[in-house]
Amino acid sequence: MNSTLIRMTKAIGVLFAAMALAVRAFAADAAAAAGDTARGKRLYHDHGCYGCHGFNGNTGARDLVGTNSPLIADLATFTMYLRLRGDQAPLLPSSRMPNYPASALSDAQVRDIYAYVRTFKAEAPTVKDVPTLQAILESASRPKAR
Repeated sequence: MNSTLIRMTKAIGVLFAAMALAVRAFAADAAAAAGDTARGKRLYHDHGCYGCHGFNGNTGARDLVGTNSPLIADLATFTMYLRLRGDQAPLLPSSRMPNYPASALSDAQVRDIYAYVRTFKAEAPTVKDVPTLQAILESASRPKAR
């Protein structure tokens, strides 16, 4: 077999696996509300998601809110995207998004992250609504003591 045929065979296998996973994930979509946002927040930070998506989902290189991205429209799609990245990215890399196969994030952890991501709001708070940021900015604007 030539390498193109091998790649296509692997890609088709991944597609069938993704379809099977989608059926499972679709059934689990109703459980999205059961995801734990506190655990999801910890996982979001532990896995460095904020590095590209920002701490509130609407900053950084890849916004999660206000974009109407189909990748976060429902738990099934979100899960399938993470799993496909984990299964297919080594074969056909297309972005810098890390791989998250089931061995890296369990279905329960994916539900938790999804529940947390769904709490993101489209607008960032104003500076006056973030006391720590306001204090930092005020401190930075004062003349330097000598």
